[in-house]
Amino acid sequence: MLPSTPLPFPEHISALTSTQLTSARFAAIETLVRLEKERIPVGVLFEKVLREYPVQQKDRQLANNIIHGVLRSRKSLDRMLQQLCRQPLKKLKPFIHQTLRVGLFQIMYLDRIPDSAAVNESVKAVQTARLPKRLHGFVNGVLRNSIRQRDALQKLVNNPAKPILNHPEWLIKRWKTRFGSEKTVQICLQNSRQAVLALQVNSCRITREELLAMWTDCDVEAKTCLHSDTGIILPAFHGQISTLPGFAEGLFQVQDQGAQLLPLLLLPITGEGRYLDACAGSGGKTSVLIQLCDAARATVSAVEPEAGRCRRFAENMKRLHPQLDVPLFEGRLQDFSKANSDLFQGILLDAPCSGTGVTGRHPDIRWNRRQEDLQKYQQTQLELLRSAAALLAPEGVLVYATCSLEEEEDEQVIETFLAENPDFSLEQCRSQLPESCGDFLQNDFFAPLPHTEMDGFFGARLRKSA
Repeated sequence: MLPSTPLPFPEHISALTSTQLTSARFAAIETLVRLEKERIPVGVLFEKVLREYPVQQKDRQLANNIIHGVLRSRKSLDRMLQQLCRQPLKKLKPFIHQTLRVGLFQIMYLDRIPDSAAVNESVKAVQTARLPKRLHGFVNGVLRNSIRQRDALQKLVNNPAKPILNHPEWLIKRWKTRFGSEKTVQICLQNSRQAVLALQVNSCRITREELLAMWTDCDVEAKTCLHSDTGIILPAFHGQISTLPGFAEGLFQVQDQGAQLLPLLLLPITGEGRYLDACAGSGGKTSVLIQLCDAARATVSAVEPEAGRCRRFAENMKRLHPQLDVPLFEGRLQDFSKANSDLFQGILLDAPCSGTGVTGRHPDIRWNRRQEDLQKYQQTQLELLRSAAALLAPEGVLVYATCSLEEEEDEQVIETFLAENPDFSLEQCRSQLPESCGDFLQNDFFAPLPHTEMDGFFGARLRKSA
């Protein structure tokens, strides 16, 4: 749970006023400094920094890109920095360490930013933080030296025989045991690339072909997803999603391809049946479920405990499905289960999890998580699964899903639940998914690993006996 009280001002910026406009680099550095202290999603921290130290609207995207880029390449950046600095990196002041990471990331990985701008803006950030002048010179010297040594530094971190995996060691070790060394390297390298932008067409409003034709007329480069028949990839789009033609009209939503496929595990939809999105979030999978239920005239309800997500859920339903009044229970699934007497023919439970399957899209996850978190998540997941099971009608289907790659949150949860509930059985899900998804099936589970067009997910289809 996020803290309800504001984060304290770091000592190094106490002299700043909240009305100053700061640079994109300062916002990125300060967010990364706080992330080292607080196990909070980086997006939340970034918004806090922007409220305290505003930047121009046009600079927000640059700051966000720098933050995510540094998190994806953190070990590589530190390997290069250690080559450039005489002292151990752990002895650097946190703000200086993050400043060097941010500056070096721009120099080594962002072609459109001049080297001089990367250096000068880094020094300005140190000045803004009111740090001693000797540190201005230190940052300037290290970053200018990195420009001179660029080729050697690139060779240092780009050795194919010994790639830098840019993940914490505990997670690399786990994945090597679970998937083997070769797959672990593939997962880590994929997570270090910028995730593709995937969209899901709202088939209640438009076909994929019609939307693609609209975008062709507007010179928007797009291609169809390999596995989802309502999915679209935008390989070169870097603007605001809301500026795309059709967004305001609810013709599409941002949705990873794996997340588009998970609700398919509920198929076939029972005519005029009742379906529940038991952990709805902001409503992405709820919308997919509504589309699946449309032809069968089945109804969809949702449950979500977090107030901010409930607000976004309402906004998304108003945009995507204004003709529907989708019932939303704003509270815990456990409370909904106790208060609700109706049963559902199908339930989708996309449970809270460690998120290790989506660390390419959310690179802060890899640095925020700890191995001991997994058992805590498992307890929550089992509690939610038990509550969902009580809401399922006889012969109904319950789909349990996570965006985790960890056994504790996936197979072990299903094994424990089935041992406790002999009236439930695990069913294969091959027939619910497109034929192209055969490689993603493992022991009757839908379990894609992160790859070019899809995040890592886990899904299990459970049937309740009559």
